[in-house]
Amino acid sequence: MLVRVLKFTLPCWFFMATSCAIAQPKVDQQIASARAVAFFQNYCIECHNKDEAMSGVRVDHVAEVGSFLEHRKSWKRVNEVLRFGAMPPEDAEQPSTKDLEQAQLWVANRIDSIDCDLIKDPGRVTIRRLNRLEYNNTIRDLFGIDFKPADDFPSDDVGEGFDNIGDVLSLPPLLLEKYLAAAEQISERIVYVPGAEAANEVAIDKENISIEGGGRISGSSIGFFSNGTVTLVVSIETKGKYEFSVDVGAEQAGPELAKMELALDGKTLLKQSVSALQNTPRKYTVAMDLAPGRHKIELSFINDFYNPKHPDPTQRDRNIYFSNGTLVGPTSVPVDELSAFNKIIHENIPQQPNDVTKEAAVVLNMIIHRVFRRELNPDEIEPYCNLVQLVVNQGESFQRGMQVAVNAILVSPRFIFRLEGGGKENSVKSIRDLDDYELASRLSYFIWCSTPDDELLNLAREGKLSNEKVLRGQLSRMLNDPRVRGLTVGFATQWLNLRNLAEVEPDPDVYDFPEELRVSMQSETERFFEHVLQENLSVLDFINGKYTFVNQTLATHYGLQDVASASDGDRFVQVSLDGVPRSGILTHGSILTLTSNPNRSAPVKRGKWIMENILGVRPPDPPADVPEIAAARKSLPNASFREQLNLHRENAVCASCHGQMDPLGFGFENFDGIGKYRTKDGEFAIDSSGILPSGEKFDGPMELVDILTNSGEAFARTLTERMLVFALGRGLDYYDECAVEKIMKQLKKDEYRFQTMMLHIVLSDPFLKRRGEDKQ
Repeated sequence: MLVRVLKFTLPCWFFMATSCAIAQPKVDQQIASARAVAFFQNYCIECHNKDEAMSGVRVDHVAEVGSFLEHRKSWKRVNEVLRFGAMPPEDAEQPSTKDLEQAQLWVANRIDSIDCDLIKDPGRVTIRRLNRLEYNNTIRDLFGIDFKPADDFPSDDVGEGFDNIGDVLSLPPLLLEKYLAAAEQISERIVYVPGAEAANEVAIDKENISIEGGGRISGSSIGFFSNGTVTLVVSIETKGKYEFSVDVGAEQAGPELAKMELALDGKTLLKQSVSALQNTPRKYTVAMDLAPGRHKIELSFINDFYNPKHPDPTQRDRNIYFSNGTLVGPTSVPVDELSAFNKIIHENIPQQPNDVTKEAAVVLNMIIHRVFRRELNPDEIEPYCNLVQLVVNQGESFQRGMQVAVNAILVSPRFIFRLEGGGKENSVKSIRDLDDYELASRLSYFIWCSTPDDELLNLAREGKLSNEKVLRGQLSRMLNDPRVRGLTVGFATQWLNLRNLAEVEPDPDVYDFPEELRVSMQSETERFFEHVLQENLSVLDFINGKYTFVNQTLATHYGLQDVASASDGDRFVQVSLDGVPRSGILTHGSILTLTSNPNRSAPVKRGKWIMENILGVRPPDPPADVPEIAAARKSLPNASFREQLNLHRENAVCASCHGQMDPLGFGFENFDGIGKYRTKDGEFAIDSSGILPSGEKFDGPMELVDILTNSGEAFARTLTERMLVFALGRGLDYYDECAVEKIMKQLKKDEYRFQTMMLHIVLSDPFLKRRGEDKQ
């Protein structure tokens, strides 16, 4: 991540729109360099040299030509710790404040001294596989099926804050096994093979059943000891005739046999007396016509009997047991009910043995270019046609051969990986434009986290997509397509840490935090992101937008009583926040809950979150010997939390970072650990006022929001950098600063509108070009 040049001791701090380095008076470079070299020799080199590079940082090459480009990441860390006053350590000789400021300013200037006319480097993206989200979305959009095989894949590693970074998307052996299994499952779902009845056991577990009444899971079966129903949810891709079978046994009692009922989507298909006993169950089979979609199969025990006083113990209690529920099918599918792909297969079934590969090529040509995201020549398709021929030669059907071919296509590296280059660039100095197919994939996986659609691929085939006017039009179309939801799930939930919300567990003794509130909070922030994007609003709305999206649950939680009483349950509506002490995402319940402790709000976490995600400033990690806040709380047990934290800040080890984080966090202290507005914390009145290191004062969250809004350029730059990282699938380097500056220039001209940012990211050199790698 690119780091802005900031000074915690100077008025420009992080609320200045431009780099502090630019704001400083120009000094003689030779004198400044000599002073800086002397500074590092006097205070740093003893612990940060070739032989002893503490924390992996060396500064002994400070005077070398080219040091700041070659070791830029290391110097950025030096800049951070100097800016925060975290170095030199407390027990070492200390420089004067002036010397420290001059050294930090010199480092910042050297880091940002980039001549964009000389440095022409679009960077190189490591070849990377589809991550889990991209894989699921791709299968959905290729084949139109509601199936998410990647949910069973190992979790993707995260780098630079995102799970689409090529350098960390490894391919462990377990994932290879999952790819093979997923390809088989997908091919079975999309290619209908007559006579091959796909048996899908309906597992008796918590994943796909619900039990009402007197039933419970007992070993491998579900036992009912009073009347009740077990509901099994199944998902169907192909319309046709299916058979559902289940083993049923009973413990008999009373004047009649135990009775069961089987219903499909609320309609009774079978009502049956059960004579079989628990240990010797009988299988019952029911035929059913199923359309694509989700269906409920309900098994009920309907005539419970219980007489604890019966003289015969075996006649006191009537119970029933269900096990081995299995759905089989489709056993037959009418031609007019086949999917579009299966109709193509049906229409091209070879009439002669010698026609198999020819007809297979006709069918595969309909899908393989979409799966591999580019056109293929006949020689590249031929191996898959030969595979169909091999299956047919073994006595199986043409449809089965197509199923095997699709399976093979889905485990090909051309599908699993996003391939670019094909060896065209072979040196670090080799730079080229992406071809149109590569551009189509970059664009679709950026905006949709999914595969290019037919329109993108057709434009790529015609060589038109790289035309700027066409590219602008396609971006506009894609941003207004429902598939842009992929950007929300892929980018926004990681940028804002929303994926962690599912793991947050507020203390139930302190907060009432039902699951529907958690889900509503996440949905609010996701809807807000999509609204700002699709309505092309200013990205500053993320800070100061006086509106939000709530359902009844969230409106009640926020104290919006008029909205809560008028809202329709789970349906979200846009509401104005005029006159309400909330604004932008910083007062969303999701963000406030994420940045809290289980039993209370956490100003330090909130301040750190704002610095990192809004202002793009990463505080250094706390020293290993930092004293615990608990020690301050113990020494002042009757003080407010703010007073206790102030005592903690008096320690010099803590003061530099807390001096910046704490005011930001305390500005939102009116919101408790789950984002509810309050004026008191226990017996103490809330003090949400503060003074920033810049000297700016605020009283309450809305005044702090106004100050943050005034630093809008810092936020816009942070969001631009994060979005560019996500778009490229790699971290940013010094040469990317030139692209960021160009994007920012256009963004400021257009009042920070979100789609302007997206457009100029897509038009940037890092997005449109790539270079080779250093083979040495």
